[in-house]
Amino acid sequence: MTGWIIFLIILGIISFILFMPAAADFRYENGKADVKVSYCGITLFNSTKKKSNEKIKAEKEKKLLKKQKKNEKKKRRQSKRAAKGNAHDTDKKQSVGDIVRTVMDFIEPVSKGIRRLFRGIRISRLYLDIKVGAFDSCDCAIKYGKMCTAVSNGLAFFQSFFSIKADHIEVLPRFGTERTVYTVRFRTMLSPAAVIAAGIALGWTYLKNSLRSEQNNTPNPKIQGGTQNAESQRKG
Repeated sequence: MTGWIIFLIILGIISFILFMPAAADFRYENGKADVKVSYCGITLFNSTKKKSNEKIKAEKEKKLLKKQKKNEKKKRRQSKRAAKGNAHDTDKKQSVGDIVRTVMDFIEPVSKGIRRLFRGIRISRLYLDIKVGAFDSCDCAIKYGKMCTAVSNGLAFFQSFFSIKADHIEVLPRFGTERTVYTVRFRTMLSPAAVIAAGIALGWTYLKNSLRSEQNNTPNPKIQGGTQNAESQRKG
C-alpha cells in the first residue's frame, strides 16, 4: 500500500512539473523594455534588477574576451581562404548549396511538429496602446490609418500561430506632436509537456518521412524479375 502511495506522489509531482507552464512577462514603455521569466513561482531572470558594479565589470570583461576570440578566429579564417584561393570558393559554393538542401529536407517533414509547438505557446494579458503623433492633422490621419492596418494584420498573423488573449488594444491619433508613444505588455506561457509533445510529433513525422523515402528508393524485386523475364523472351 505504501508503495502505491509513493508511486502516486511521484506521479503527481512529475505531472505537476510537466504541466506547470513557464511564464515570461514582457513590458515596453517609455522606450524601455523589461523581461521577467519565472517557473513554479521562482524568478529565473529579471531584467529590472540592478546589478552590482563587480558583476557589470565581470560581464564587460567576458564580452571583451569573446570579441577578441571572435576577431582572432575571423583573421585565421580569412588567411586560410586567401591561401586556398578560387578552388576553395567553388567548394564553398557547393557546400552552401548542400547545406541549404539538407536544411530544406529537414524543415519540410517537421513542419507539423513546429506548428504544434507554436500552438502550445499562449499569449495572455496583451495590453497594446499606441498614440500616433504628427503635427499636421493630415499626416497624423495617414499615419493613424497605416498603424491601424499594421496592428490588425499583425494580430491576425500571430493568431494563426499562437493563442492570444488581449485585455486592451487601442490606437489613437495624437495631433500637435511628432512623437509616437508605444506601450506593450503581455505574458507568454509554455509548459514542458507542450515542448515534449511537439518534440515527439516532430520526431515521428521525420521518422515516417525518412522511412517512406527509403521505401521509394529501394527497387522492387517483382518489377525487376518481370523486366528480366521480358528481356529473356525477346532474346529467345
